[in-house]
Amino acid sequence: MDAEKKVFDLVHSSDDSIYSLSQRSDDAKCLYFSECHGGLNIWDEMIGKCSNQWNLHEHRINSIDFNSQNYNVMATSSSNGIACIWDLGSISVDQPKTLKKASHKRAVQSADFSPSGNSLTTTRNVGLY
Repeated sequence: MDAEKKVFDLVHSSDDSIYSLSQRSDDAKCLYFSECHGGLNIWDEMIGKCSNQWNLHEHRINSIDFNSQNYNVMATSSSNGIACIWDLGSISVDQPKTLKKASHKRAVQSADFSPSGNSLTTTRNVGLY
């Protein structure tokens, strides 16, 4: 990739929609993205393919964010009305360990850590009637 020359490499191609994309600030070689129904993928530039794929939610993942104080802590929000905090340092066979779940009545559009990493803000759409 050369941003000045506007030359970019194709790193992943999929027939499924990609709903969210994030990158840990301490690891520029990995790209975290969600596609399909609740799936989270980690594309690793070092090996040139996805290194991990987990099914974290029942519905699509709307946002992915990383804690600025501990990059092994990740938050996701989902259309199933749930926001989760995950521990990427404690991975079982199938997926990371869930540290906390917050349920909403409607889809959670975003889950973002504060700059200090001490709190998590979640948002959802509220209709005006």
